[in-house]
Amino acid sequence: MTRAQDTRGEKIQKVLAAAGICSRRGAEELIRSGLVKVNGEVIDNPALRVDPERDSIEYEGRPVRAAASRAAGLILYKQAGYITSAADPHNRETVYHLLPEAERAHKWLYAGRLDKDTEGLLLFTDSGELVHRLTHPSYKVSKHYRVKVLGQPSVGELKKLVRGILVEGRRLRMDEARIIRTDAEGALVEVVLHQGEKRQIKVMFSELGHKVIALCRTRLGPLRLGGLRPGESRRLTERELDSLLEAVGLAVRE
Repeated sequence: MTRAQDTRGEKIQKVLAAAGICSRRGAEELIRSGLVKVNGEVIDNPALRVDPERDSIEYEGRPVRAAASRAAGLILYKQAGYITSAADPHNRETVYHLLPEAERAHKWLYAGRLDKDTEGLLLFTDSGELVHRLTHPSYKVSKHYRVKVLGQPSVGELKKLVRGILVEGRRLRMDEARIIRTDAEGALVEVVLHQGEKRQIKVMFSELGHKVIALCRTRLGPLRLGGLRPGESRRLTERELDSLLEAVGLAVRE
């Protein structure tokens, strides 16, 4: 039996993600690009199974060590005007510029994107597996937002957001949508969703004729912004980390 057919061990893309190199999806790109070696040989199969304790695994010539037993996490209150990316070819400021100097050397991966003009809770972790689970729709991690829209959505329109709207052949829906308050300009709406389609909230309100003029994520799964102000960040507490790991089915340290 060849190694590729071996059902023992773990898939290489999962090992890379668990080691904090990247997400599972990102691991596939790295492997296809020939940046990963196993036992001295370049591999091109993301489904290849390896034993992290016995096999020599390298990424860009550096050894990949087995994942630590405990991930770390950090919450950032992202300000508008920053892009969610590790680097930008146009030299725009990224969310990494908002992190304290002491945190920038850590191998932080962001879990899910926020648009440049969107504010709110952005989670960083050093666990690629955690990123994968938080962003994959099968784990149904809820996200809470406060949305300022022009005009005042009717009760019927809010119900339509929950029932779902067909956009370009795909049904987009929210789990909850309720008006918090209104003013002469429009309404502040709280929405909850676990789908993560690109610009989903803006697209859905636009379909109903309401332009989104401000958007802030206030919660991700069990995590809340709490008392953070725009541009501030902090490490997760042990309790928060335990709750987050439990929410996506990862073992909690005893």
